[in-house]
Amino acid sequence: MKILLKLAILALSAGLAACQQTAPRRVPEPVDPAPPVIQSSNVPAAPTASAATASRTQSPTVITLHLAQEKAEAPLVAVDVGGTSLYALPQPVLTQADLLRVTPVTAQGQRTFILLEMNQSGQSKLRSVTAQAQGHYLLLSVQGQLASVARISETISDGRLMIGTQNAQHTQAILKLMQGGQ
Repeated sequence: MKILLKLAILALSAGLAACQQTAPRRVPEPVDPAPPVIQSSNVPAAPTASAATASRTQSPTVITLHLAQEKAEAPLVAVDVGGTSLYALPQPVLTQADLLRVTPVTAQGQRTFILLEMNQSGQSKLRSVTAQAQGHYLLLSVQGQLASVARISETISDGRLMIGTQNAQHTQAILKLMQGGQ
């Protein structure tokens, strides 16, 4: 869809002006004293400005978020999501360079999630993507493997993307994959 391509270009261009942030619907419950971070030897989860530059030039991207839709169009790529296909932009709209922190969350009813908290650049991109692509999907990939799919239902202005997981074991498997399988 042409709007997806335009959206990707917009999301990767200059950030939007700040807008009012809304409170998160679910508050993360701490699992450890400090939220887990990506602990690969050369890929920090909460990079400083100099570390972020170094990680972009020295290591492959571990975490990506691709924008996807249900309708097949060029140049979208088909992605199998459990027997159904979604069609994603080949280039990610967000990468680990846009992330500040990754936290496992267990909500009421034992529902499990991974909370992706964006840095300032990532907040602008996430706000833009979610404002313009409601009804579409964000595909979370870790080390090239599809980890989870989230449908965009509202604009996310606070830079906190909550992505559902199947259960606590699925959450831990994704976190382990983010850490390089350690």
